[in-house]
Amino acid sequence: MKVTLTMKPAGGSFIPIEAESIIPKSFLSGTDDISVWRGNRELGLSEVFSISVEGKADRPEDVEVIIAGDETFRLKRVGEYMDGGKITVLGDIGMHCGNFMSGGTIEIQGNADGWLGREMAGGTILCRGDAANYCASGYRGGRKGMTGGTVEIFGRAGAFLAENVAGGTVIVHGDAGDMAGAEMRDGTLIVHGDCSRPVANMKGGSCYVFGTAHALIPTFKKIGTVRHEGRMLIHFIGDIANRGKGNLFVKDYRYLD
Repeated sequence: MKVTLTMKPAGGSFIPIEAESIIPKSFLSGTDDISVWRGNRELGLSEVFSISVEGKADRPEDVEVIIAGDETFRLKRVGEYMDGGKITVLGDIGMHCGNFMSGGTIEIQGNADGWLGREMAGGTILCRGDAANYCASGYRGGRKGMTGGTVEIFGRAGAFLAENVAGGTVIVHGDAGDMAGAEMRDGTLIVHGDCSRPVANMKGGSCYVFGTAHALIPTFKKIGTVRHEGRMLIHFIGDIANRGKGNLFVKDYRYLD
């Protein structure tokens, strides 16, 4: 089953659309009862999108939702609590995409705003562009971020990438911002480019920085060097200030001045 949602012109309005109802399983019983919110107004799906449905499905795994249009960046919370199927965004997406996701695949062909994959537990998120701050992180005041699944960013990521990550795999092919993997508990974080102050207060898990780790926190203990996927990396353990037993592997590093 393929559902194509093409955003209608908003007439100059830039009020975000709260679209947590856009998950594959919502479309198993049709589109008439699905609504979204613009500010304090509840709107039927057809008031915001032109809708095309091809085929039928009996389970979320057999549903693909395609989101298109010039203003997809206004859509927030797409894929929240998603547990199967696929969502493809033909452009940018707004904040909180993939919140609490536990299964299925979200593919974003543009950039993603903040909190992508917030506290996700499973499934796969692919972002072909850049991801803003707090990707794969826990929400403010929470004790855990992402606990399972995979998030892969083909551009760069903002600050606090994978904060409080407790499982799963996060991969960034470009640079990451400040404090990547802060409070990391478990899982794997891979940054192919540079980042700064990675995995501060780390407790467990593994972080790989294939570029330069700038302003490295001095409370990591250098162990030696290891070869990983053809690369020679410097191995640290820590954060020993937190009696952490995590593993940090970097190609190069600069200590905090």
